[in-house]
Amino acid sequence: MNTADKIIALVDEMRENSREQSMWKNIPLAKECIQLLRALDDPEEDSHGKALACNAICEQLPEYDMPRFVLDILHYERELLVEAEKEGCGDPEALEAVDIDIQRLNDYTDTQNVGTREFRKKYDRMLDFDPVERTPRWEELYCEVEEECDRQLGDTPKGMGFCFAYWSVRRDVLAKRGIMWQSPAAMNPHVMFD
Repeated sequence: MNTADKIIALVDEMRENSREQSMWKNIPLAKECIQLLRALDDPEEDSHGKALACNAICEQLPEYDMPRFVLDILHYERELLVEAEKEGCGDPEALEAVDIDIQRLNDYTDTQNVGTREFRKKYDRMLDFDPVERTPRWEELYCEVEEECDRQLGDTPKGMGFCFAYWSVRRDVLAKRGIMWQSPAAMNPHVMFD
């Protein structure tokens, strides 16, 4: 299997994980994809094609749980789109969309200058969220915490009411790691969740 086919297979695996509501499993796959893309030295693969691959990877990532990682990919995608423009196959709309995403995630990670309420208002996020979710520590622990939650929840059906079981387990798993986290239900007491 050549490198391009390997990247396609990894993205397909990421899409399957997303369908199964296990996006945390996509983090190591995305890291592998980006490593392969950066090493790809195939004259048939132009910068625009690589940028499209970056976009497909980002679509399968929990961007607000891994914002700094997603930002790294977006910056790489932007470099590729600029290079594609030099190659004569630019996509100004894609470049604009990447710039918007970069600004949004920069604002999300900039807790010193952009407060949670300001972020919610600027980006039309209706629900409040725990500010701890914006920290580097959250991102560092994300996969480990989600893996533990998955293990503890086992075969619990992911239907109606699952969010409450998940949030309870997630809160406890985070607490064991020194993070006091409030669920969306706790942060939004006047909202009905299912």
